[in-house]
Amino acid sequence: MARLQIIEFPAACPEVATLDSTPASPPFALILDDLDEQTANALRSRPEALNAFAKQCGARAVGVFHFPVDLG
Repeated sequence: MARLQIIEFPAACPEVATLDSTPASPPFALILDDLDEQTANALRSRPEALNAFAKQCGARAVGVFHFPVDLG
């Protein structure tokens, strides 16, 4: 069964305040894993769509895998 996981990265520099003075969220990536191979290949063939999705979510990147990825 497909999963969506979030991996947070350590901040390379102190958090930067946004325009409304609230702290920015830590950098993170989205991991889509355990997809069937056809779906994973279809998603990977559209990097512009994945990058747009990442940007809309505030993620730095999206990883797509047809096998399970253990982040723990």
